[in-house]
Amino acid sequence: MSLPAKLDRVKALKACVAVLAVGILLVGCSSDWEEDVQFKVTRIVPERQVTPGHTSPPYVVLALDQDDPDGLVSLNTAGADIDQFPDGIKADDVVICKIRQVERNNLDGLEAETTVGPCRMA
Repeated sequence: MSLPAKLDRVKALKACVAVLAVGILLVGCSSDWEEDVQFKVTRIVPERQVTPGHTSPPYVVLALDQDDPDGLVSLNTAGADIDQFPDGIKADDVVICKIRQVERNNLDGLEAETTVGPCRMA
C-alpha cells in the first residue's frame, strides 16, 4: 500500500473517531428522570388576574410527603395548575403525582425543567 493511501486511511479513521466522540458527548448532555412522587397539598392559589383581561388558572402548591427521590433536582416543593388534579382537591390532601425532569444540556448551568402531573389521590 502506498504512503498516500495509508494517510487517507488514517485520516478516515481519525474522522470516524471524532464523529463517535461528538456523538458520545451529545448523548451525555441530556438527562431525563420520571417517577411517581407523593405530595401533600399545602394550599390552592385561586384564579387571579395577571394582566388586564388575562387570568392565571388556580394553582396547587405542594410539599414533598416522602423522602426526596433521587431526581435531577430536589423536590422539596412543587406545584401545578389545578387541571392536573382530581376534582375536589383541597389543602391537606395527599396526592401522588407523575414528575418528569428533563435536563436538556448539562453544560449550560441551568437546572432541569420539572413537569408535575397528572396527579391522583393517594
